[in-house]
Amino acid sequence: MAPERSSESAVHAARRAQLVDAAIDVLARDGYAAASTVRIARAAGVSRGVLTYHFRDRADLIAAVVQSVYALAGAELGPRVVRAGSPRASLLAFIGGSVGFYAAHPRHLAALSAVFTAQERDGTRHHRTEMDDVGALLRAGVEAGEFRAFDVEIMAGTIRAALDAALVRVTADRTPAAAARVRDELVRTFDLATRKENP
Repeated sequence: MAPERSSESAVHAARRAQLVDAAIDVLARDGYAAASTVRIARAAGVSRGVLTYHFRDRADLIAAVVQSVYALAGAELGPRVVRAGSPRASLLAFIGGSVGFYAAHPRHLAALSAVFTAQERDGTRHHRTEMDDVGALLRAGVEAGEFRAFDVEIMAGTIRAALDAALVRVTADRTPAAAARVRDELVRTFDLATRKENP
């Protein structure tokens, strides 16, 4: 029976992933108000009944979309930041990688923006977790003598604000050259902003 349960679980996970991807498409293309369960099911090529079998309701599916986008970002950025090694290299990998993620996944970011705008949310909980991690990097860099002394909370907030602005620029001009300019400028800016002053 265990193999059967495993197979059923895999099918269930695959169907949920398919529905989340369809929801991302509809949200990015048509907006939050138009993203009904009927339209999302149609985009996925299934009946509404199939959708409601896998998700309690529209809110449950939308929550899964938000979680999916943040999980994708974590999967792509996390290993890069860990491999970087030092606090400075990790911080710059996070900043540059974030801009690269925005450029590589405009559909996902458009869907996320549609949700947060419609629900008058700004991703505060997710941002807080992310900024806690950035704060830990900054603090480690200061303690190791790689960074100058600064207010970690203010610096982390400044990085978040700069990345939010970068998202707007990258999604407005989706050319690789534009994304590279934004990435390089932010990496250089925060490399200089955190650099320890010469004695």
